[in-house]
Amino acid sequence: LNVENSKFPKKGIATGGFNYTYVSETLKYLGDVRLLKVSTPHPFPEELAVKFLTGLDEVICVEELDPVIERELIYIAGKYQLPVKVYGKLTLDVKNSGENTLDSVMGNLTKFLGAKPPENAALTEADMAEMPELPVRPPVLCAGCPHRASFYAVKQAMKGKKTLFAGDIGCYTMGNAMPLDMVDTCLCMGAGLGIAQGVDHIEPDTSCFAFVGDSTFFAAAIPGVINAVYNQADMTLIVLDNSTTAMTGHQPHPGTGQTMMGDVVNKVSIEKILKGIGLEFVETVNPLDYKKSVETVRAAAALPGVKAIIFKSPCIAIVKSDKCLSVDREKCINCRKCIRELGCPALIIRDDKVVIDDSLCTGCGLCSQICPVGAIGGGHHE
Repeated sequence: LNVENSKFPKKGIATGGFNYTYVSETLKYLGDVRLLKVSTPHPFPEELAVKFLTGLDEVICVEELDPVIERELIYIAGKYQLPVKVYGKLTLDVKNSGENTLDSVMGNLTKFLGAKPPENAALTEADMAEMPELPVRPPVLCAGCPHRASFYAVKQAMKGKKTLFAGDIGCYTMGNAMPLDMVDTCLCMGAGLGIAQGVDHIEPDTSCFAFVGDSTFFAAAIPGVINAVYNQADMTLIVLDNSTTAMTGHQPHPGTGQTMMGDVVNKVSIEKILKGIGLEFVETVNPLDYKKSVETVRAAAALPGVKAIIFKSPCIAIVKSDKCLSVDREKCINCRKCIRELGCPALIIRDDKVVIDDSLCTGCGLCSQICPVGAIGGGHHE
């Protein structure tokens, strides 16, 4: 963006991604500056960068993680002998670690431009002091998330046995939180399979489970399954199939039957892939059927070799429900098993009694299946 009649004709800003929004918001207060928005850092738009740098004395790069834009501009300025000073993470003019914020970018740019921060642009320390403390809200699986039911079924089926639960990268990483506590390891996409079979070879008395999501299965797990079969591991693979790539924005994957461009295509079957690799025990179960899920896990764990269970139930963010369960206060004995063992955010305490928050409940029915006195059920339509 070349700006005529700018208050800062010899200065420029280079940025990309969501940091561009912080820069754009800041420039509403500070005025227009020549701006380079990098959409594809590799391959870097060299010709565009040369045009941007020409005629400037100083440039600041606003980015996170590695200083990719900053290094590229330093290289290009040297290659084309452009007398431009480039600032950013390497010069500590932008913080070297952590996430940028609107306030931090405002501070970086006002200092770089020699401008005065606008009074109404950000909260002052006095404003912050008057604000109430935010409630503590740790990351948690959504109310009605089928992954909670899957983790709980495996946990109950293997209670009292020596086990390893190798996790992976996705929404289901939050299965590590209490009260589920079902992620013993989490390294990188697909690593759970390697860890589970490795532990099995070292500690054969341990029942090893590897959890992986449906999209991660296609992206990173298939070689691990092949390796487990080839090297005769004794482990159980749990595929958490919620029919989407939930963690990163519900993108489609080969198992959804739709491409990123919206084209309808044949679904790639996880079950057929596993059987094609050589697995003899491959069962698909709805995790919200608690009894059936526990029985299937026990059956798989009792068999030798590599086994797989596909817990298939759609993400509650893509299949909306108008159902909601309720607690019968006459039947409820206030044992709080539902809260202690599930950790569902829809189960809350009100007036020292367990109640269901009907603004969160999706009617998945898991809590009703574990209530020892059958006090949860009925349900109504909102």
